[in-house]
Amino acid sequence: MSEQEQLMRRTNACRFATWELPVFTHPGDCKAAKQQKKYRRMADDLIIQYKAAYGPMNQNSSDTSRWHGINAPWPWDVNKGGNK
Repeated sequence: MSEQEQLMRRTNACRFATWELPVFTHPGDCKAAKQQKKYRRMADDLIIQYKAAYGPMNQNSSDTSRWHGINAPWPWDVNKGGNK
């Protein structure tokens, strides 16, 4: 798994925990609220890292460039190790 895929998985795991934690906890649970805040901060930090290294995460990102896909390496330009 490439570094990009690992970063995306970690980001998605933190986002999932942020979204799902309130479903399985009591509304007044302060410990769960702190944990949710922690996961939200972690997800935000990971998203910043991802954008800095690989560009926007999806087409709905506010900082998309219409040339991002063209400037990125094409599938046939990348070898099995993930390098150009």
